[in-house]
Amino acid sequence: MKLVILIPLVMMILSDYRTRTVVLWQLLLFGATIMIISLAENGLKSTCMNLTINMLFSVFTGLGVYLYFLLKYKSVQSVIGKGDILFILFLTPFFAPREFLIFMLVSFVATLFMWIIAASIRRDNNIPLISGVGICLCALLIYKHFM
Repeated sequence: MKLVILIPLVMMILSDYRTRTVVLWQLLLFGATIMIISLAENGLKSTCMNLTINMLFSVFTGLGVYLYFLLKYKSVQSVIGKGDILFILFLTPFFAPREFLIFMLVSFVATLFMWIIAASIRRDNNIPLISGVGICLCALLIYKHFM
């Protein structure tokens, strides 16, 4: 059932990689799919607990990034897109807190490596966060499905 997530996810990955934008309906479809699957597999109590703890972690991390860019560059405009923020927040009910932390750390490092390779080829300074994290999520879903 979790592989259904791949439908909106692959559309967002391709759009983010090509144009650095994602369409709102794709994000909302992704979020709704994540929520439905989380509720179906984990129940209301666990889904709400995962959502709350992971949301707090995401907000805490986001504030740290915000303060860093504010202090270093005196501006935070165009550092991270609204779609990237929504994408990360939509992931929160899907993982238990420990898994969410590990997934985010691994996927951000992998995204950074993907960006270094892509930037050397395309000369693009924008990091496609949805593409990088999305590819990691695709790999995780496919791995868990077949293992």
